[in-house]
Amino acid sequence: MGEFTLMERFFWLDEQVRHNRFPNASTLSRKFECSVKTAHRAIEFFRFRLCAPLEYDASRKGYYYEDPSYQLPLLQLNEKELLSLLISKKLLTDAASGPLGEDLGQIAAKIGRLLAKGLPVEVTPEQMFSFRASDSSPANPALFSCISNALLSSRLLEFSYYSPASNASTTRMAEPHHLVNYMGNWHLIAFCRKRRDWRDFLLSRLSDCTVSEENFTPRPESEWKPFLTDTFGIFQNRECFPVTIKFSPVRSRWIRGQVWHPDQTTEELPGGTLKLTLPVSHEAEIMMEILKHGAHVEVLEPKWLRDKIKKEINKMTKKYCT
Repeated sequence: MGEFTLMERFFWLDEQVRHNRFPNASTLSRKFECSVKTAHRAIEFFRFRLCAPLEYDASRKGYYYEDPSYQLPLLQLNEKELLSLLISKKLLTDAASGPLGEDLGQIAAKIGRLLAKGLPVEVTPEQMFSFRASDSSPANPALFSCISNALLSSRLLEFSYYSPASNASTTRMAEPHHLVNYMGNWHLIAFCRKRRDWRDFLLSRLSDCTVSEENFTPRPESEWKPFLTDTFGIFQNRECFPVTIKFSPVRSRWIRGQVWHPDQTTEELPGGTLKLTLPVSHEAEIMMEILKHGAHVEVLEPKWLRDKIKKEINKMTKKYCT
């Protein structure tokens, strides 16, 4: 927090000087409610560390720029870069999903005020841009903090994990390696000592989390990175398989240009239909994605997945035929 306060002083000082208000240590100390001695140190830092060409005018009892063309390092970003930072700040705050929301909001507000001063016109990213994530499950802030501490200090985590499939909770001891926010939900990629394998834990299903005093040696990135990059979605199995689906001409207009996975391939078919092939690891997530497109999509390969979709559609049909 101290760094942002110090930077705010530099921006205020720079603004006062540019408007020929001749600020000094006394006005700086009153503005930021600090001692005159602290204000003097800030001015010296401004002059010697940020190379600000400040000169003192005894008759005006304040500072001015010997070289008016001087700009603070941050202000040397162009308008496009500053606006990109402002938008990113807004999206990051909106995507925090619970545990980071309040802290990021306070920091982002300070960053926003500082960045906005580098633009010739006033902008309000809070009104112009936003980020929405559907079906999100915010993590408990205390639990998120606990997991983050274990992750950053390479300490074992012990927690209770609820499985919707079995409708039961089990106690786990795990080595945390990575936190990822996927579609508004926080996931922990960790090596589970109970299962002796890598697991993806949804934070909203964790409880009774404690950080052990025992440290562990982080495993190579190549062991856990595939959970994030190798296949479609976040659900993972050990085997990867290609899935090929075909979209109707109408739905192809929306799907064309979308990236479901970096290694996907697309093929334009006669009549405006689109064929999409991508690597998948878990059928559950790709089935949900396919079914949401209704009659506008058809699974071509593999046959076993096509059969699963067919069975699911038959079950759905029975529900609506009664």
